[in-house]
Amino acid sequence: MDCNWAKTLTAYDCAPLRTTGGHACLEIGTPFSLPDGAAINVYLVETPSTLLKISDNGDSLFQFGGMGLDVWSPRRLAALRELVRKHGMELSEDGNIFMLTAPKRAAAGFARAITGLLAVAQWGAEQLEVEAPEQDLVAEIEPYVIARDPGAVFKRNPRVKGASQTMHKFDFRHGADLIDVIAPHPAATGAALRKAGDIQNGPYAEKLRPLFIVDDRKDPVHAASEIGILGSMTRAVPASRVMNLRH
Repeated sequence: MDCNWAKTLTAYDCAPLRTTGGHACLEIGTPFSLPDGAAINVYLVETPSTLLKISDNGDSLFQFGGMGLDVWSPRRLAALRELVRKHGMELSEDGNIFMLTAPKRAAAGFARAITGLLAVAQWGAEQLEVEAPEQDLVAEIEPYVIARDPGAVFKRNPRVKGASQTMHKFDFRHGADLIDVIAPHPAATGAALRKAGDIQNGPYAEKLRPLFIVDDRKDPVHAASEIGILGSMTRAVPASRVMNLRH
């Protein structure tokens, strides 16, 4: 297990480490943060079994404690265990939030772990009664995009020429898909339709295809309406479908 292997899971920063037990470990630096501004890091640890451990190494609860939150109260621990369970994760007795997954499902497990730890950060902010860091859906959905096919070519912010000779920037390229993550808003839909039309009639139409992922977290009904409009010309899916993975 090394950082080259980790590229099949994530494009986030990676650094190799060793655990105190001598096991190989990778530290993945994410673009997300806890309420105090501390970075959310994810640790990939080889276990004596055939499973991979994906963990926060106890960082979340340690940081919450440093901000004055009594994280060890039975009520809070019970609530936190229930929260992480919804994301396929567990809370150990020493405060480590983790999941175990088969290596062949590591990409899906990693994506779910990111969402789980973001939910923990939100929970911590609510308990502390402070403002939660703004979540970046594009960054959060990135590992879910990769998990669709971990072996496919992945690139951030690709630029592709359309029929009008305009260079269009997308959030990601994954395999043959040019992906944008957009809000469920008529202006965003209109811009996406213009971009799709230009690309689908351009010089790379046979090799690359637009795909729009519409944020449906807050207003799924409105998102479904915008997806229907996009679907008249191009491909569009709700973010919830892309993020519906099993580890």
